Amino acid sequence: MDPATLLAALALASSDAADASMTAAEEPAPFHLELSLDAWLPRLEGNFTDGGARIDVRTPDLHDMEASFAGELALVRDRLAVSIRGFSFSTDGGGTADEAFTLGGVSVASGDAFTSEFSWWSVGAEVAYDFYRPLAAKQTPWSGQDESTPRDGWTPPANGTELSFFGLVSADIDALSRTISDTTTGLANNENDSYLALEVGVGFRFGFDTKESFPIIRRVDITASGAYGLSIPVSDGDLGGASRVEADISFWFCKEGAAYFGYRLVGGDFDGEVMELDGSLQGLRAGIKLVF
Repeated sequence: MDPATLLAALALASSDAADASMTAAEEPAPFHLELSLDAWLPRLEGNFTDGGARIDVRTPDLHDMEASFAGELALVRDRLAVSIRGFSFSTDGGGTADEAFTLGGVSVASGDAFTSEFSWWSVGAEVAYDFYRPLAAKQTPWSGQDESTPRDGWTPPANGTELSFFGLVSADIDALSRTISDTTTGLANNENDSYLALEVGVGFRFGFDTKESFPIIRRVDITASGAYGLSIPVSDGDLGGASRVEADISFWFCKEGAAYFGYRLVGGDFDGEVMELDGSLQGLRAGIKLVF
């Protein structure tokens, strides 16, 4: 091959490599799935309302901590995360009434024997978007530069440190059920109501790689979020508030798996056709995360 032809071939190869590199840099981040499964240990807090009277959940003995299942499946791409989630909770109580109370139309006199049950299941979806990454090459999605062209004065943070602030919107269906039975008189009542909770909120995510001297855990992530919105009864009733607070710390043993520990509160002012509850489920949780 003569020198001119060789130089032309090398120039073409160099141009193709540059084009390929530029194309790769411009390609968006791939999607991945994150599955979270946790054991949640909440207890019911708050008050029922019956005929204008407020009845603490402790009065019908519905305040015990219960092991409950919760899970979430998220589709993540760069700054965007779309997830579906749900949980199931149930508790029961009973005994001899220390004081008289009326719930669901059942009047339990002081000294009467009674039993009670309460359940709450929820399923919903959330969309979250990172609107600010102060340590990244591109801090906001509307910044002029792209990830391959860092802003002036930017240097990569040590230990792969990342900090993100995100906004979120969510919609959940909450189904509540309550049963009260006075075994002394034989009177019993079961009530069920469902609600649509629409919320908006914000949160942050902070993570860093651990040192090589601690090889069991490769990375630590800390996440917290809070949201507030409306509780809308599916049938008759009145609008109320709805809230959700979550926080956890995750320990990544590999890129595909982590264990996490945290706290969750889900609550609101639920004013339905037959049941009124101003309360929440709140408690610690622990689980695993898998990335696909």
